[in-house]
Amino acid sequence: MVRKYAIPELDATFTDLKVFASARQLIIVESKDIVKECRESITAAHSANAAIPGNQEDALKEAQEKAEKAGEILKKLQKRMKSDYGRFWSQDLSEFFLNAEQEVVEAFSTLAVIKQEEIPPKVITFRIQDPDSFPKVKTTVKVSDLAYIFGLLDCVGELKRVIMDSLNRDDSDFAKNVFIDMQELFKKLEPLTQFSNSFHYLKPKIDAARYAVNDAKKLVR
Repeated sequence: MVRKYAIPELDATFTDLKVFASARQLIIVESKDIVKECRESITAAHSANAAIPGNQEDALKEAQEKAEKAGEILKKLQKRMKSDYGRFWSQDLSEFFLNAEQEVVEAFSTLAVIKQEEIPPKVITFRIQDPDSFPKVKTTVKVSDLAYIFGLLDCVGELKRVIMDSLNRDDSDFAKNVFIDMQELFKKLEPLTQFSNSFHYLKPKIDAARYAVNDAKKLVR
């Protein structure tokens, strides 16, 4: 006689793993679009900064629109995870969101410094086009602690280029202001080195940011 095994837990586990794999794949695919929009935003922000005053508006507008598009994709993706995966999505899937979220932080933060505005908090406010409203409406997207830290550290590196471009267009005053922002931001982030053993890539990012600050310091002397 053939013995039959009934293990309900295996059926439930199979279903859980299927949902997890599907969610992971969707995040990977959507993250590529988020990263693309962020990279294009940062490129446009640098182009605006490198341009002579009076010729910066179009590039700044493009940078803002690209960052907002990335934020919108991320917000929709998070909302879908909550719907498709469940209330523990942020706990179970956070590592797969890390790259996309830190890119969003980097894009919005770099643009904020160039526009001499406040660096956004973890809950980033931006505008989206509401289908039921002609003008854009405000919305927010929240990123994880680690994504916020990584994004700000990457922003520190981008600010070195902002300083270089500012000096190339003979705007030393703006370069010095950006360096002050860069230095202050790094001072807030550097103490996180004590957690390097707990988080992969944290120390290399802090080291890279430190090198960028030291190099920028030589440029603005």
